[in-house]
Amino acid sequence: MTTKLVKLDDYRWQVPQGYKPGMRVPGIIYVDELLLQDLEAEGIEQVANGATLPGIVKASLAMPDIHTGYGLPIGGVVATSLEEDGIISPGGVGYDIN
Repeated sequence: MTTKLVKLDDYRWQVPQGYKPGMRVPGIIYVDELLLQDLEAEGIEQVANGATLPGIVKASLAMPDIHTGYGLPIGGVVATSLEEDGIISPGGVGYDIN
């Protein structure tokens, strides 16, 4: 699965906008080569899913602690613009932490 990622530098990997239909922006995953080896395929899919959100700004991001969540991966971050029909999500990664 990681073969479809594009290396931007030593710590950033891009999920290209064409990775999945409907992506409005690319995804960016912040991991080094060692963490990349343990990257879950579902986490990459969830970064791509985040990139389909209405009003998303610049990119769907995932921090080095990325692992499978519910909607976004754990470690996932998105920003949306309400002026561009964006959304507000109180639980993009789930409700498993108090």
